[in-house]
Amino acid sequence: MPLKYCDSVRSAHDIPHQGNIRHSTGTGNIYQQLDNLDREEARLLKQYDMWTARASRIEGRMAQINAQRRALLATLEPSIEAAEQSVGLR
Repeated sequence: MPLKYCDSVRSAHDIPHQGNIRHSTGTGNIYQQLDNLDREEARLLKQYDMWTARASRIEGRMAQINAQRRALLATLEPSIEAAEQSVGLR
């Protein structure tokens, strides 16, 4: 029985190339997962540092606003007292 042509001829899929050759790098799937987790943790720590820095800037600005509010109220109190005395509330 003669061989079929396609049984004896190799196709392009049979030729080894970069995509189907297994590389032994010494790092398995577990090591890649650990590396990915380390990178994700570093990214989250960087993001956390950015958010805490932003929160501290916001808290500082809120403290400035409260100080300005207290200063304005302190300058306004004498005029309020004078208005109350002129009306006769005190």
